[in-house]
Parts: sequence; C-alpha cells; structure tokens
Amino acid sequence: MNRISRSITTIYRTESLIARRRLAVIQNQTILMALAGVLAMIGLVFLNLCFYFILSGLVSPTWAACILAILNLILTLVLAITAAKLNVEREIAPVVEVRDMAIADLEVEMQDFGSDVRQIVGSLKNIPADPLGSLTTLLVPILTPLLKKKK
Repeated sequence: MNRISRSITTIYRTESLIARRRLAVIQNQTILMALAGVLAMIGLVFLNLCFYFILSGLVSPTWAACILAILNLILTLVLAITAAKLNVEREIAPVVEVRDMAIADLEVEMQDFGSDVRQIVGSLKNIPADPLGSLTTLLVPILTPLLKKKK
C-alpha cells in the first residue's frame, strides 16, 4: 500500500511539473512574439523611412515601398519561426520517464492487490464447505499484505 501511495504521489508531482514547464514555454513564446511585434513596429518604422528615401532615389517610390514591404514580411517570418521552434519535449523527457515508471509500478501493485483479493474471496467461498480448513487459507492472504507492509 505504501508503494501505491508513493506511485500516486510521484505521478501527481511529475504531471504538475510537466504542466508547469509546458506553461512556461507557452508563456515565453507569447512574450517573445509580443516583444518581436513591438520591436518590429518601432524599428521598422524608422528603417522603412530610411530605406524608402534611399530606394526612392534608385527606383520609383512605388517599387521602393514594395521592396520594403517584402523585407518586412521576411523579417516577421524569421521571428515567428524562431518562436515556434521553442520546444518543451526535450526538457521534460526525464520527468515523463519517471511518471511512466510510477504508472507501471502502480499497475503492478494493483495487479498484486487484485490477486490477493481474489484469494480472500476464494477462501470466503470455501468456509461453508470446510470451516476449520478454510481458516488457514483465509488467514494467509490477509496476513501476507500486512507482513509486506511491515517490511
């Protein structure tokens, strides 16, 4: 029973840690995207003005505006791809492994517990046929988990 509670506690803690890390990555992605947007707006206004005046001396003002718009879209795409590449999976892989081990341990404990319960039920069914003989078969499955707990 102690291993069951330990496994459940481990599962809870690992799930909590996984959720916190995923939330932190989403938060960082959001902050980076917002910061990229603000900086892009401020910086690009001045860069666009500068490049517009430079390009309008070389090409027509319409083409200068078109070239600047394309460059702005490329820069925005690079920033969005950088934010999208942030990944939490590598960071939480050890925690996921511990959680999976705890779940597997919990499954084994529950199977053992189920077999103990089946033995007790079988012993209870035999009491009417052989009251004294089934007393020992009833006590063994009951005492086994108790003795395991003492260890």
